[in-house]
Amino acid sequence: MIVRPWVKGDSARVLLQPAQQYTADIADVTSDLTDLSNLGLAWTGEHAGQVIACGGLLPHWPGRATAWMLIGQSAGPHFAAIHKHVARGLLTHPYRRVEAHVDVGFTAGIRWMKMLGFEMEAYKRAYRPDGADMLEFVRIRR
Repeated sequence: MIVRPWVKGDSARVLLQPAQQYTADIADVTSDLTDLSNLGLAWTGEHAGQVIACGGLLPHWPGRATAWMLIGQSAGPHFAAIHKHVARGLLTHPYRRVEAHVDVGFTAGIRWMKMLGFEMEAYKRAYRPDGADMLEFVRIRR
């Protein structure tokens, strides 16, 4: 797997994992994240010409951003490399507070947040557009 800067169209090329299928109707995969990519805040994981993951940080204001990920069905064998890239990025970004959201029942996602040093901060009732609950995780740089 190679990790490279995100380019327009990458997000639409991810064949989403089952746990993220609901985002197909709500995520704007046509969004242009070029400015974020130029800042090193949006990246793509690719294997054999197939986009298997996209992720990055969406800034809100100085000191605060939200982490996001689109993970493909074929990302499993490459997840150690994805984890390594994300963990390294979390050490070098300019934000004091990084938030992330995970579905309440998605145990693999919850486990990954904890592995990345995030702590569960809030239970977000009816947070998704379809009314499902999510957990908000936060990682604070001290």
